[in-house]
Amino acid sequence: MEYIQKARELGEALLNTPEVSKLKAAEAEINQDPEAAKAFEEYQGKERSLVTAQMFSKVPSEKDSLALIDLKMRLIRKYPSIRNFFTLQQDFERVMATVNLTITTTIYGMPSAEQLPFPQELKNLAQQLLDNIGGGKEGTAMKIPEGFKLPEGFKLPENFNLNDLFK
Repeated sequence: MEYIQKARELGEALLNTPEVSKLKAAEAEINQDPEAAKAFEEYQGKERSLVTAQMFSKVPSEKDSLALIDLKMRLIRKYPSIRNFFTLQQDFERVMATVNLTITTTIYGMPSAEQLPFPQELKNLAQQLLDNIGGGKEGTAMKIPEGFKLPEGFKLPENFNLNDLFK
């Protein structure tokens, strides 16, 4: 299972990124304030409960989800160290999104930015990202799986045909 070893190597590489270092430092800053640490621990406990429920295919109640968001917003307003942590967490989540996109496009192929339903200025930024994660190599084109359906309520621009994207 070479891919498991590669996943461990990726995890170790991510552990050494500036984003993770900053995130750990921010968490240490929270822990220096006992009141902030206790409030943050409460938030993390509630967040873990919701994530655990989702892992077992249980849909958390809207009340619980909204309560967690409300708690997070109150903590952000009250504790600068917690606000800093969540800001840095977003930076790390961007890194992880890029990693996940790189893995996904390696497996399924990569669209060109021109195929994306974005304004031109966003297409230019998207193409830069796609070039970066593609490592300068021309990959296989992404194909839409048979029977693929957009999520309910997702709207595409008028006269937009999803199948035209990957021709």
